[in-house]
Amino acid sequence: MNRLNWRTVPQGALAQLLDKARLDDSRAVGTATVYHLNVDGQEMMAVSLSDGQAVVVEVNGAPKNKRRRVDPVAR
Repeated sequence: MNRLNWRTVPQGALAQLLDKARLDDSRAVGTATVYHLNVDGQEMMAVSLSDGQAVVVEVNGAPKNKRRRVDPVAR
């Protein structure tokens, strides 16, 4: 399962992100605005908050296999 990363950014950084992203959907929720974005093929979500900040949520890359590598037995 992929993990989610989130970070807070100022509204100016959100504006720059919106400039380079494809906006798939947006909705007002109370005093916040929720954006569903696609940046270079990576889906993410951003929430613009009323205090001048925003929260950006994105999916980590594909999880790496955590098994040990076993070398073949020499014959």
